Amino acid sequence: MERGGADCDWGTNPDGTEMIGGTNVYFNNPYWLQYRKTNETNKNRLTGAITLKYDIFDWLYIQGAVQRDGYNLKYKEIQPKGAAADAVGFLTEYSQAFSEINLNYLIGFNKEFGDWSIGATLGGNRQRTISERWMVDGGRPFLADGLYSPNNLGDKRFIKNYQEYQVNSVYATADFGWKNQIFLNLTGRNDWFSTLNPDNNSYFYPSATLSWVFTDSFRDSMPDWFDFGKIRGSYAMSSNGTDPYQNYLTYKVRNYQVNGQYVATVNNSTYPNFELKPVEISEWEVGLNLAFLSNRLSFDMAYYTKNTKDDIAVVSTSNTSGWGSRIQNVGEIQNRGFEFMVNAVPVHTNEFDWNTTLNFAINDSEVKYLGGPESLIMDNGTSNVGNVTVQNIVGSSFGELVGYKYKRHNGQIVYENGIPQREDKLSSIGNGVYKLTGGWHNQFSYKNFSLSFLIDFKFGADIFSGTNYQLVSSGMHKKTLKGRENDPVGKIVGEGVMLDSSGNYVPNTVGVSAQEYWQGITTSQIAEEFIYDASFIKLRELSFGYNFPQSLLNKMKVVKGLNVSLVARNLWTIMKHTDNIDPESAYNNSNAQGLELNGYPATRSIGFNVNVKF
Repeated sequence: MERGGADCDWGTNPDGTEMIGGTNVYFNNPYWLQYRKTNETNKNRLTGAITLKYDIFDWLYIQGAVQRDGYNLKYKEIQPKGAAADAVGFLTEYSQAFSEINLNYLIGFNKEFGDWSIGATLGGNRQRTISERWMVDGGRPFLADGLYSPNNLGDKRFIKNYQEYQVNSVYATADFGWKNQIFLNLTGRNDWFSTLNPDNNSYFYPSATLSWVFTDSFRDSMPDWFDFGKIRGSYAMSSNGTDPYQNYLTYKVRNYQVNGQYVATVNNSTYPNFELKPVEISEWEVGLNLAFLSNRLSFDMAYYTKNTKDDIAVVSTSNTSGWGSRIQNVGEIQNRGFEFMVNAVPVHTNEFDWNTTLNFAINDSEVKYLGGPESLIMDNGTSNVGNVTVQNIVGSSFGELVGYKYKRHNGQIVYENGIPQREDKLSSIGNGVYKLTGGWHNQFSYKNFSLSFLIDFKFGADIFSGTNYQLVSSGMHKKTLKGRENDPVGKIVGEGVMLDSSGNYVPNTVGVSAQEYWQGITTSQIAEEFIYDASFIKLRELSFGYNFPQSLLNKMKVVKGLNVSLVARNLWTIMKHTDNIDPESAYNNSNAQGLELNGYPATRSIGFNVNVKF
């Protein structure tokens, strides 16, 4: 079916409204979304750079560079009349112009003194970023059905957004080498952020790296199959500012008058913070590189400890304060982890090659300090159903999922009148951040043909499924079939305990209907029932290509290389533990991960690439 075609009315009632399977108006019909609702984007992007370098001497040079990245973006979202959740429809449409210009200049030095090599630079950079957006933001209603234009809106809701910020920097580097075996690299950088208070907007951060290529030091005593070995250790600091206009109040003029004067109100939805400071990030790392058998087998591994202090974050606040959230520097978070990669060439002949790479990373985080409170709800970290929040809790990992658990006695669920009961207090029910991530990439080449695939895996995170919560509540999940009229028992007798007339816990014997049982769980917002292991293994990408032979290209003279390939992504979920949903589903792209609601699977795509070199 084609959008706008004669048969694109799937998911639509005879009167033109959205057809839904139940009473929940937010449970969208996928055919309505596909063939009636519109989300369109069109981006034109242009990037470029110019670098000029002048050698004063063979060991001293000056260099200047200008880099620009920019795009024009057009976006249009149409919710037509008749949607179950919004019967009058709306239009959001905008055009955005974005540009980032970096001006970089430096003087550099490179010279060798016997066994020593020395290199140094001193320079600066100015980054200027501008974004302008002209938009109709959710204008409604459509006056005439079928005409999706701002001129057809009763309330156009026009908005213009403008953001500009600048970062000025000076930096220096110094590199020392001895016999091409031992290397010391030092850097220092100071940034000034225009988005922060002038009293707090400057930050200096250094780094130091020491490495030793021990195979060069002991080459005479090394076996022939041991090609390369390097030990490295480093310490580095870094920082960043925040988005523009986060540290003071802004206002907007309303379209009504009081006593003959137009009214201005606060434009911020987030409480500003004039005392924001730059983020402070410090990291220690030790690593090892090894290569064997003419580089057919190599390893790269590292262990790190990373501390983030005064992170700039938006945290939720009570609506009674007049604000939905506030921006602030948030305490200290520590990450520790191990990264590992192995690359191997198991087969290498004149016509056939097989290259395989496996990498994985393990990360463990801990919230050390939050500036006073023991916990904070993360921005965009509140579920729409089930009363689940994503929180940072002192002493726990980053991104804890907090909700209601089943009430238990000696590990058994407690029932009252046949309905599961919940604990009195909210508590941690999971964590939305993956602890182990990795991938396995394989590439095969035979003559001019190539075949490659990537398997992606993640383990150690949990997800709260709002989709399954709603399916259960409305009796549309397969687990709600037990206890219905066609069931021989016709009742659900939950496994657990209840209080008898003497106040003692005894096995539960009270049976209730499926509707009473499952809606009792969702009415009590027992989120534990809908927490899933979000681990998965996926066939992420498969590619088949052909390199045209050089003998053919030589006849064309202009073309130096030509490759065509067929590429497919998101082909197969090999393993998952989530019913009805993609474990990677999320209804926001913020740091508050682990919440899902009515998410759709990732799009499977098949494309054709042509790569030409001139």
